[in-house]
Amino acid sequence: MKKLFFSFIMLLAASIFSQAVAQRQELSRQDREKYLNEMNTMKHDFLVKELKLSPEQEAAFFPIYDEMQEELNRIGDETRMLSVKTLSNDEATETEIDSASRALFEQKEKEGKIELKYYPKFKEILTPRQMLELKTAERKFTQQLVRQHGRIRAKQ
Repeated sequence: MKKLFFSFIMLLAASIFSQAVAQRQELSRQDREKYLNEMNTMKHDFLVKELKLSPEQEAAFFPIYDEMQEELNRIGDETRMLSVKTLSNDEATETEIDSASRALFEQKEKEGKIELKYYPKFKEILTPRQMLELKTAERKFTQQLVRQHGRIRAKQ
């Protein structure tokens, strides 16, 4: 009887623990999505100001820009996952390790090809000056985020 009761308690505890872990992971996904949406909105606002986009340009530019960003993020995620998977596999062959490292080194090239694919689309929407300022504005946004993160961490 005691063994049955103890088994029941252990099963109940395991069930509660697994539910708590699942809820935490779901919240983490929700928090991550919320954070990414906020970052995307902030980046849009920043680019509108930096590039001095008109409302018409803004409406035409961001759907295409976001599509490009999704492609770039997908390349980054795939490369990162391959790297993590290979590094965590103690039995990975030299060929697998070489393939993963090559993918890391080829990532910038793939990203460049994606950006060049979108260049003509952006050129139809943006002025030549805005086209030139786009990459600088993206870098400024990233630098601003890094500085802000540094200030937040310094306060902790």
